[in-house]
Amino acid sequence: MNLVDLLKKNIVMVPIVASLLVGTFTGVKYIVNLTDTINANQTQIEKIQTMDMENIRRDLANVTSNLNTVLQKLERAEGTWEMAENLYEVLADKVRQMEYDIKDLNREINY
Repeated sequence: MNLVDLLKKNIVMVPIVASLLVGTFTGVKYIVNLTDTINANQTQIEKIQTMDMENIRRDLANVTSNLNTVLQKLERAEGTWEMAENLYEVLADKVRQMEYDIKDLNREINY
């Protein structure tokens, strides 16, 4: 049998085989491209997650520093408030003592 006779007998098989070969090649190419895309995206996601973690750590350090500053100022303000209360009590005691002294002086003058 020569090639022409063989093609005539299997004329239906030639397009089927050709389409199978092309379909297989296209499928393999699609899978390879898809795998490359997945790997590239996975690398990008890992970079983004690393950057996010670094940003979160940096922001947490800033917030902690700011919180410590606020706590120090609050403690200083509480100390100032307590000192003011103590000074007020001392001043009130001195004024009260002066009242008694003035009353005693008025009694001495009037008697």
